[in-house]
Parts: sequence; structure tokens; C-alpha cells
Amino acid sequence: MGYIDFVRSNGRLLSFGMLMTYLSGYGQTYLLAIYIPFLMEEFGLANAEISAYYMLATIASALLLPHVGKLIDQVKITTYTMCSTVVFVVSMIGLSMVRQVFLLPFVFFGLRIAGQGLFSHISMTSMSKYFHKGRGKAISLASLGHPLGQALLPITVVWMLGFTDWRGSLLVSAALVLITIPLLVYFLLDERNLVIADPDDSTTHVTRKEVSTWQIMGSKAFWLLAPNLFALAFIITGLFFYQFSIADFKGWTIQWMALGLTCYAISGSVAILFAGPLIDRYTAKQFFPFYLFPFLVAVFFIWLMDNPWVIFPYMILMGVSAGMGNAIISALQVELFGAAQIGKVRSVFTSVMVFSSAVGPAVYGVIIDLGYRFDVIFVISIVLMLLVTVQSFRIIPAFTYAKMKYRFKNRHRRFDFFNVFNLKH
Repeated sequence: MGYIDFVRSNGRLLSFGMLMTYLSGYGQTYLLAIYIPFLMEEFGLANAEISAYYMLATIASALLLPHVGKLIDQVKITTYTMCSTVVFVVSMIGLSMVRQVFLLPFVFFGLRIAGQGLFSHISMTSMSKYFHKGRGKAISLASLGHPLGQALLPITVVWMLGFTDWRGSLLVSAALVLITIPLLVYFLLDERNLVIADPDDSTTHVTRKEVSTWQIMGSKAFWLLAPNLFALAFIITGLFFYQFSIADFKGWTIQWMALGLTCYAISGSVAILFAGPLIDRYTAKQFFPFYLFPFLVAVFFIWLMDNPWVIFPYMILMGVSAGMGNAIISALQVELFGAAQIGKVRSVFTSVMVFSSAVGPAVYGVIIDLGYRFDVIFVISIVLMLLVTVQSFRIIPAFTYAKMKYRFKNRHRRFDFFNVFNLKH
């Protein structure tokens, strides 16, 4: 089934997933960064101080997320969504009204756990739990909310700042979320038609029986997947956090870097759309060891070249890995752990992602403060990706390599990617 027919058959649930990831942008770094200068001026904070508050809030949300994330398997998704919305809206209103600096970590915490954490968690869990045959396409379509938010939400907020102050823009954003989510729940979700897609003939799962968070974290499947997820979020967030410093280091203009970000969003969206059908046909396992290759090449580009034009292959290739990785990792969690307890499983992996997104900028910041050039950061990023890529090949059984070699030799040295990695024939 193609995308058009798939959307026609499942339009309401797919729309819910995409809009949830889109609205999660109000709790993402790319949007909250707009308010950082206003907060620094309001409270007289230095970069290090407000960064510390933000990092502590993000780490705290990562630690709590496995405990609240697993509840999505135990309560109605409508109830879970509305409770998460209350936390999100209250946090946005709290940030708009904050007058004491010690309250900043608390409102940051609410925005990070509800926006970056729970809204994305609700979307991806819904796509993973309620789809089977079209799971890859469902995850891909819902994931499009992220680049859509990156493209539209910052522009919207900046536009609002032309009519009101930063506190007023937060109140408007809170009102939009408060109005939108109940409408999504009422019109797009029908609990009676939501059935967990976990057929008996699916891949052997780690979580056939009820297991604890610690058992998930102790499984081989977790330690196969977690390093890749950590490295991807760690490196991308770290590089994005210092993107304008990198532009200054390379002698590029901010406008040039902004143009590159547009290429990143476009390539990520295209990669997401391509990933869905490929995952549905060949499974996520077969692509897992390879999705970081474009990102690896991208960092080599920016490390070795100073020409401003290199920003385009750098951002495009990074977007391909980010888009493919998002879809592959989300689908792989179901393939490895099953759909019945995917809420608990996803909450654990989401906490890993949130934690790494907090640590990445901090680690790169320490390296810069110690006097090292960005070349050192690029090399560290390359080495980290190589290490996690090598270990990810453990997902392919030993017989797979022999089968790949056999098929390659018997195709008269024509390397047909999709046939080589299609192990079902």
C-alpha cells in the first residue's frame, strides 16, 4: 500500500501523530532558544548560568520519563494525552509569569518533560502500538511533525514577538496548545477502534511477559540500540547548539548557516518518507547498522573543508541520517521488544535521548572552554559514530554475512542493495 492509500485508510490517527510531534516543538531546544536572550536580560544571567539551569531540567526530565512514560500502557491514550497537555500548558504559562530566577529550572523541567518528552512519546508510541503492516510508514508520517515544527514554529514565535513581548507570546502559545489538543483528541482518536498490533507470528520479543524498567535496560536488545540513540542525539544536539560558533570558526555568515538549516529540514523530511516503505518491506534491522554513514561523511566534510558551500552536503547528509535514524530506531524498538509494552520501552529510550541531548552541548562546551578548536570536536564526533556503528552490526546474525557474500558473488558483481539486504528471499 502506497502513502496515499495508507493515509486515506488511517488519516485520523496519522494526523494525530503528526500534530503531536509538531506541537512538541514548544518544548524543544530550537524554539526555547528564542527566549534565552530575554531570560538572560530579565534576570541578569550569564550563558553558563542559564545553560546549567536548562541542563539540570533536561536531565531531571530524562530521569523521570521512564516512570511516567510507562503509564501510557496502563491508561487510555486520551487520558494520558490530556494530562500531559495540562503539564505542558501550565509550564508555558509558568514561564511567561516567572519573576524569581530559582523558578526557572522548574518551568524548564515542565516544558522539557511534557514537550520534548511526553508529546513525542505519545505520538511515536501510538504509531508503534496501533500499526503493524504499515508501521514504518506510520512512524515516518508522524515524524514529519518535527521538521514541520522546525520550519514553522520559530517563524511564528518571531512574528508574535513583533506584536507583543516574550511573556505575551508564551501565553498565546499556551492558548493554542490548550485549544488544539482537546480538538485532536475529540475528532481524531477513537479508543474503540484502537487495537494493539502485535501478531503471534511477529519477531521474537524481549518483553512477552511483564518486565521492569531495569530488566529492559539489562537486556541485550537495549545495549544494542541505546548507544546509537545516545550518539545520534549527543552529536546532533551538540553541533546544533554551537552551530553559529562553528560558522564563526569557519568564517561563514549566520545567513549561510540558516540556509543550511533549511536544507537539513528538507532532507530530513525526504529521508523520513523514504524510510517508512523500506522498513515495512525489509524491516528496520537490515538498515540499522548503516543509517549513520551519511552523518559520518557529513562531519568529515565540515572537518576537512572551509568553503561555505560545504554547509549544503553537511546539512543534507546530517538530515538524511537524522530522518532515517528517527524512523529506524522507533520501528526497531517494536521489532526487538514487541508492541504490548512499547510505551514502557519507548519511555526508557526517550529518556536516553533526552539525557544525551542535555549532555552533548555541555561536553562540547567544556572542550571549547579548555581551549581546543572545533576540529577536535569533529574528530571526537567521527570516532564516536564509528564505534557505535561497529557495535550495531551485532544485530545481524552470523549467517547473514555469508548470505550477503553469496548473493553478491552470484550477481556478477552488480551490488543490488535491496536484494542483498532482503533476507526473506
